[in-house]
Amino acid sequence: MTEKNADSNNMGIFSCITTPLLVGLLLYGLNKTFGKTIKNWLFASFWKRAMIEYHSTMREMKKSHFDSMQRQKSADVDLRKKSVLRILEIGAGPGANFEFFPKNSKLMVVEPNAFFEPLFFENENKYPDIQMDKFIVSNAEDMKEVEDNSVDIVVSTLVLCSVTSVEQTLKEVHRVLAPGGKFYYWEHVHDKPETWLCLIQSILSPVWCFLFDGCNLNRSIDQTVLGCKVFSQVEQKRFNIPLKKGIWGIIRVHVMGQATK
Repeated sequence: MTEKNADSNNMGIFSCITTPLLVGLLLYGLNKTFGKTIKNWLFASFWKRAMIEYHSTMREMKKSHFDSMQRQKSADVDLRKKSVLRILEIGAGPGANFEFFPKNSKLMVVEPNAFFEPLFFENENKYPDIQMDKFIVSNAEDMKEVEDNSVDIVVSTLVLCSVTSVEQTLKEVHRVLAPGGKFYYWEHVHDKPETWLCLIQSILSPVWCFLFDGCNLNRSIDQTVLGCKVFSQVEQKRFNIPLKKGIWGIIRVHVMGQATK
């Protein structure tokens, strides 16, 4: 490696670390002054814009990941006759996944950040074939408003990084799924050990967690899903997203998976 390239790599690493730290200090001051409400509003506003680039780049990969939903049959006899699925999305945010859901699906949402609700329904208006059932402002770790064995599919995209307990969330997902139901997840994960990215993620995770609404950089979510042993079958794979600049470079390692109850 030439001296020039080494300097460039060092500056890139320095930028990855210092920028979140500086933004974190700014948000810390806002949080102390105005409370968590201002941070939730800022996060919802930021995420709506950030997801435009992410979603346009990842659309075809996500479509392929969710495509098997079209072949899923509802556990509810009456819904099965009508070719309708009951779907629960946790952490739906501004509603980036509507286009992947089968037509006539009955959709329920659990989202902890109330500032996403108007953004979500603004997007929902573009998909009249999706039947909106309920929008619940709550945490995925305690979905008491969702009945046992009541949904055919649970969807989680870029959510398990920010729940308080991945294990408890998975137990709740398993509880609400009907027998034979599927859990579709698409998450960023901790890079493999002994890589620069793994080290950077470990260093930045506390500040990142504060910046991005509880998002943890150092969670090996794929290993947690396998380790919880509540699902009858798990199919998953790691991959790197093509986005490399800004925040996407730090969370470029992903896992996509399907877990069956």
